[in-house]
Amino acid sequence: MYKEGSALRAWAYALALIVLCLPVLSPDVWWHLSAGRWIWANGQAPVAEAFSFTREGAPWIDFEWGFQLILYPFGLLGDAGLWAAKALLLVLAFLPVDGLLRDRKASPLERAVGAAVWAAAILPKADLRADLISAGLFAWQLRRLASGKASFLAGFAAFALWANLHAGFALGLALYPAWALAQRLFRRDRPAGLGAEACGAALGVLLNPYGLSLFSVFATHLLDPVRAGVAEWGPFSLRYRFHWPFGVTVVAGAWAAWRARRADPVLACAAAALGAASLYSSRFSVYYPAAAVPLIAAAVPPAAALAVLSVLFAASLRVVEWGRPYQDLFVARRAVDFVAAERGALGGLRLFNMYEWGGYLGWRLGPEGKVFGDGRYLFHGQLGELQDALTGSGRMAEFVERRGLEALLVRNFPDRFAGVRLYPDGTRREMRRPWYLTLLPRERWALVWWDRQALLFVDRAKAPAAWVAANEYRWLRPGDEEALADALARGEAPAAAVEAERARRASAHAR
Repeated sequence: MYKEGSALRAWAYALALIVLCLPVLSPDVWWHLSAGRWIWANGQAPVAEAFSFTREGAPWIDFEWGFQLILYPFGLLGDAGLWAAKALLLVLAFLPVDGLLRDRKASPLERAVGAAVWAAAILPKADLRADLISAGLFAWQLRRLASGKASFLAGFAAFALWANLHAGFALGLALYPAWALAQRLFRRDRPAGLGAEACGAALGVLLNPYGLSLFSVFATHLLDPVRAGVAEWGPFSLRYRFHWPFGVTVVAGAWAAWRARRADPVLACAAAALGAASLYSSRFSVYYPAAAVPLIAAAVPPAAALAVLSVLFAASLRVVEWGRPYQDLFVARRAVDFVAAERGALGGLRLFNMYEWGGYLGWRLGPEGKVFGDGRYLFHGQLGELQDALTGSGRMAEFVERRGLEALLVRNFPDRFAGVRLYPDGTRREMRRPWYLTLLPRERWALVWWDRQALLFVDRAKAPAAWVAANEYRWLRPGDEEALADALARGEAPAAAVEAERARRASAHAR
């Protein structure tokens, strides 16, 4: 029996360790680092936008400024430092959950299974996010209430800290009346001092640089029409593999809550409510494990739970590039590094960048660099604007003129259009050409960088002519291989120039 339990415990902790070892994926890390750099340099929380040329000077309530202050030193250590910060936050977020398991007299095997279930439930948010701080503080708060502990000073101190780290403090405030109501409904005794701790928490929240204005952030996010289209705000979806293990924990949590409704109705209600909220918006998924994991660990057979989680992890984590502290899935790192290296020629240009790439671009350009926008709520309006611009060459031209853009760092979309080429002898040939030839005519826009993620175009009239001549890809262009082969076969493309471009690109990408 001892050996069987030890093997299962090792299995469970191994599954939890897999999630702990995930690389950092979030592109928002980089604008957090830029904000942290600004805070350290200026000695205060920002109150106005300072990183873009499109919204410079606009009011900004930076509700995560404390997180950024802490994160910046880790960023100075490079990608490995960011991974270490992510792993540390995950461990700290789990410790109160493990404490709640211990308070409930869970066996060592149940605690190990709890770690694996927690890892599965937290997987959609197992990244370097301020949300993990809220996950830990919420679990700490839930553990205190479940154990009957409450005091004014604890609430004041915890929420004075929490309100400067992440907006999740709002859910913590809501937990107090919800807990009191549930205790009353099920005729349970409320923790002594619950009202005092709630008052202390409400006062502690006010100790932030923005005062009551901090609460306007919630209205901004709730009324934001773009919110439904942003994956991290959207509902649970089987389209995202990282959601699969979490979805199974919600089903298991609902079953476990039903079983525990008589013995532990308050915790069962918390798990059910948070599970439903998580299905509505993945933002709540970091809070759900604190209530559900103790119920699941006590109700689900360990071997069955671990077997199911093993299959789900194997299926959902196939896209991960293991061994890399930061995975560039959502960051055009090579293209941005090129922009930073060539800032002598590009530094003065008004450069458009994709929404999710702005954070890394701003970090690499430094305090003096300005981006079009980044992942903050301040720039949500740009998403619809870009989508509209991509619908036709006329709208793209109008977008460029309206924004005064002189360079474009855009995604390397695979889209192509059907074209027909007429030859001097009157014959015709159909071929598919890349989208950018229509939206960004070569007469104005020179392609100076491309890779599988990004394309960089500069306005010929705005960039130094000699630099454009040295860096432009006139023949070697992504998605236009058929046209190039045709031009080479007919002698219209100089073979030496094509080979020179191939060599230049190979050299640039080998760095």
